[in-house]
Amino acid sequence: MAAGAARAAELKINPTTEEQGEVSFEDNSAVVLDRGHSIDAKQTHFGELGYGVTDYWWTELEGQWQGENGLTFRTLDFENAFRFLEQGTLVPEAALFVEYDQAVERASPDTATLGLLLKKDFGPSETTLNLLFDHDLGSRASTGIRARYAGISVWTFTPELAPGIEFFGQPGRLPRFDRLDTQDHRLGPVLHGGVEVDGLGEFSYNLGYVFGLTPASPIGTLVWRFEFGTRF
Repeated sequence: MAAGAARAAELKINPTTEEQGEVSFEDNSAVVLDRGHSIDAKQTHFGELGYGVTDYWWTELEGQWQGENGLTFRTLDFENAFRFLEQGTLVPEAALFVEYDQAVERASPDTATLGLLLKKDFGPSETTLNLLFDHDLGSRASTGIRARYAGISVWTFTPELAPGIEFFGQPGRLPRFDRLDTQDHRLGPVLHGGVEVDGLGEFSYNLGYVFGLTPASPIGTLVWRFEFGTRF
């Protein structure tokens, strides 16, 4: 597979819940600064519009762009998450995640995703983990179900500044994963925070740099998320 045709690595982390009645606008992006042996695209961007329908259901429409020197509109995605378990002393908050990606490019397949979103607080720390399973659809679909994960763990010093780590991985198809040296696993530091603006809403950010842990991973990738949430 040529580098330009490489599947976009979705270096983004979905929350278990969104505030009811809140509309959010997000930019989730990743830029590979040192590709190494990886065939990952140079940059991937997700523009997202989300809405908290209830305190246990959020829905989102997003567009995905990917490319090398320029950007190509790849997919139009529809996401939903349904929280079925509230956080307790020993159990994490949990939500069912369902996504459908409609390919815009003829060379790309459609994709259905089913997954589990988890979040657990330990004092001032907060950890979110996504466990996701993708299956391609259509005439250009690849066979099998692919597994991937994404997560972040931060320690909140103030609402505006919470350092931590984030991690992403794609071990491959079930039931037998790919060889370890062909899997994509990345980990690195991140800064997270947000600020409330009276009369407008909340601005939040994630800014991280993840290092490749296997030969198939890019050596270094800059990852960021900027979000604005408000009520109309």
